[in-house]
Amino acid sequence: MKELNLSHISTSCLIRMLVRNLWMILLAAWTFSMAAGIYVDTLRTPQYQASMTYAVQSRTTSAYGNTGRSAAREVTSVLTSLLPTNMVTEKIRAHHPDLADFNGTITASQVGSSNFIIINCQDDTPDDALMSLLALEDIFPEINEYVASDTITVLIRNPSVSGGMVNAVNVSQVRERSALAGGVLMTALLVWFFLKRDTVQTRTGARHQLDANILGYIGRVRRPLTLRNLLRPVKAPLQVFSPTASFAYSEQIATVCAQLEHEHNTHGSRIFMFTGVGENEGKSTVSGNVAAALAMRGSRVAVVDCDLRNPSLKKFFDNSYNAALPLNELLAAPFTRENLARCLVQHDQLGLYMLFSHKADPRCTELLTSRSMASLLRHLRICDYVILDMPPMGYFADTEAIADMVDASVLVVRQDRTPACDINDAADLLRQANSRFLGCVLNDMTGTLTEGYGYGRYGYGYGYGYGYGHYGYGTKNGTHGRREE
Repeated sequence: MKELNLSHISTSCLIRMLVRNLWMILLAAWTFSMAAGIYVDTLRTPQYQASMTYAVQSRTTSAYGNTGRSAAREVTSVLTSLLPTNMVTEKIRAHHPDLADFNGTITASQVGSSNFIIINCQDDTPDDALMSLLALEDIFPEINEYVASDTITVLIRNPSVSGGMVNAVNVSQVRERSALAGGVLMTALLVWFFLKRDTVQTRTGARHQLDANILGYIGRVRRPLTLRNLLRPVKAPLQVFSPTASFAYSEQIATVCAQLEHEHNTHGSRIFMFTGVGENEGKSTVSGNVAAALAMRGSRVAVVDCDLRNPSLKKFFDNSYNAALPLNELLAAPFTRENLARCLVQHDQLGLYMLFSHKADPRCTELLTSRSMASLLRHLRICDYVILDMPPMGYFADTEAIADMVDASVLVVRQDRTPACDINDAADLLRQANSRFLGCVLNDMTGTLTEGYGYGRYGYGYGYGYGYGHYGYGTKNGTHGRREE
């Protein structure tokens, strides 16, 4: 993984990713909690402890002084090594039929620096633990033969069993801590994958990650936080010609229009193609707003929805397109001026010309590469600007087929949507066409970790319905990654 650059990371993108995957964090927390509960309740073997106490006295003194404490250390050392041996275990098993399966643990420890020794036995049941110590008490004279001969051990507290399990745990506390650990672990994994994706999140990151010019930045929409919006999200696009469009959003679209006007005045380009790498990049909204903004400036504009598999510009322009001959039928038949006149519809408010399909047509590639398409583009050159909304390059080859017919192409890149290597591969393909590749429009941009934006959060577009999962994309020669310098 490359070195982390904070200027390439957007905190808002990180937060949105965590919110989208909150169910995974909660699922991990619940799984860890359930696993801990199952272990504590079923897999953990309860242990009970019985204990008895011996006093150690040296034969050479009648008082429990330093000599007794020293003797106790010696006896404890011997018993610590002796009690866990098979010899002692076998003697306990042979002592009583009920102890034939004895498998407990016996330990000895000195009480502080005194001459007292506590012998403990842990077993699965309190009865087994107590019976084991009673058996050990009976056979202790035999064991005492292995102890130093100048000491005397005297039982001063009879074997007794503890009231509860010695390995008892707070089940609720264990489950809570396990849930927290699971949630933290899943969050860390999500953040790691987020940083590894190498998507375009900031303006600084775009300049370093993309091998393309940046034509403009379009901010993210911020809809009012109302109950209606929370319960019923609205996917209607933000239109630059709508009274609700903000000045900031209009200025962002105007920046892109200025780039197209410069290209038109400098190189005479008239037909501009807008495309993206994957779905939901917002290219239809960007292309529709650019066409509308150019028309509002007094230019003669035609906008063509070439995304025949999922036409969306008709909805963008409020379903005002009602031609008798839709675009897909125009392209399916031999091209004539009469058919073009039946397909063209002029927008009442904007004055631009629209050529859309009424519904999806699976013959997209066949129609876009037909002679009728080439004839259509030649006749539309009487307009100042022709805006084509193309399908995503990561899914279909339609855009590559049209790239040689247009004058210039624009790639719409949505923030934190597509890996930079895929964007660079798409840019390389557009450069290889006979048209000019102008650069990228960064869409749906929000603030970053180390830099701010000089505009508000406004529209970005609405979704596709292709039904595809994550796409794979590479160059024609099979490479995948950034363009070689």
